[in-house]
Amino acid sequence: MLTLLSTLFLSSLLQVAAPVDSGLYRPGDGRRPFGRLPVEGPQALLATLQDKTAKSEERLGSLEVLVWWQRPLPLEAVRGVRHLSRGDWLPLYASALTLCGPEAVEELQGLAKRRQPEVRAEVQYGLVLLADDGQRKALELLSRRRESPLVRVAALRGLADRGSPLAHVEALRRLQIEEGHMLLECLSILRRNPSEDDVGPLIDLLADNDGRIANEAVELLQNITGYRIGPDARSWKHFMLKHIADGTPFRAPAEAPGANLDTLSYLGIPILSHGIAFVLDASSSMTQRLPDQRQDTRATRAVKEFVGLLPKIPEEARFNVVFFESELLVFRPEQMPATLDTKAKAQTFVQEMLFEGGTNLYGGLEEAFEDEGLEEIILLSDGAPSVGNMVQPGRILARVARWNRWRHVRISTISFGASATARAFLYRLSADHEGYCRVID
Repeated sequence: MLTLLSTLFLSSLLQVAAPVDSGLYRPGDGRRPFGRLPVEGPQALLATLQDKTAKSEERLGSLEVLVWWQRPLPLEAVRGVRHLSRGDWLPLYASALTLCGPEAVEELQGLAKRRQPEVRAEVQYGLVLLADDGQRKALELLSRRRESPLVRVAALRGLADRGSPLAHVEALRRLQIEEGHMLLECLSILRRNPSEDDVGPLIDLLADNDGRIANEAVELLQNITGYRIGPDARSWKHFMLKHIADGTPFRAPAEAPGANLDTLSYLGIPILSHGIAFVLDASSSMTQRLPDQRQDTRATRAVKEFVGLLPKIPEEARFNVVFFESELLVFRPEQMPATLDTKAKAQTFVQEMLFEGGTNLYGGLEEAFEDEGLEEIILLSDGAPSVGNMVQPGRILARVARWNRWRHVRISTISFGASATARAFLYRLSADHEGYCRVID
């Protein structure tokens, strides 16, 4: 990864929200914690992008944040960094071309023969979205089962983003034949405009899956029907058949009993997946005592909660723990099965942690994303990033968006006594990636 300069984000502030009470912030609930997020605005970023005297990492870094903004871009400005866009930067260049609109189709077609899956995914997404024959192209790509999963995810998303009604149809019919990132994309498409017609296929999906897929299917079923049934496909089917027999819409009566989806949680953050990385702050500021507590610090509270959670993690799950301070301290190189032995060793690992140094939050996230089996991140921090290869909030948000472009890793965050600026950053990180944000003052 290139080290990006830290001086670019002082020119403007992005207002995140008005103040509200501390607590749990859920995706789409309209509530946001108070705070201002320092992110350079599009005009200043565009000026840096076009400045031929600026260093290449500055220009490409500006392009990365411009792509995160998802605003239209001038084609000539993007073309100006084509000669710099090599290796890991080429997918970013292709993504930027899509933001240039239909006039960039020819440029995208020129990249279509690249073999790098990330580049091909960006190119095909752009062509599906912008080209006149984009809908036909998407259906063709989706029919190729040997095609790269990233490309097929991009094709389905492009079909949805161009407003084709076939996107919902394709997502629904693929629930029983897809897996991994593609299945998560199908569920994401269905969440855009859920319908009662989705209920039967979702119940079938629930019957054949557990973990995150099952939990997300239940969330969708609850939103569509109003019933608060848990992950029991037989109960869902019973009520569906009852409504069919009665000739009534599958909607819960006002007096229907039930409960919210019952899941594991860490410090109030629901855990929906069986592939989890706990990315935890181990900086020296975590040793501060909690308000009205004689003994507990932020660190001891974080460790106690994790130790209490460990026995509840199901054996079919896999997990890892990444502590970040100035350096990274990782439990295992990749996620491990949640066996009794692994849990015991993880408990020892967290209980022996020394909390010292700075806040290399970017490094902690980068380490977690190295694991291909990752489905969910729980990130806890009590401050803004202060050390590591990247400390600017906007740059970190843009980089994580690139890592997670086609993967659907769910990122939830916990702000543990953090400043308003750090709180705003943690909230935005969770909001960008389908997660929850918990604010603990």
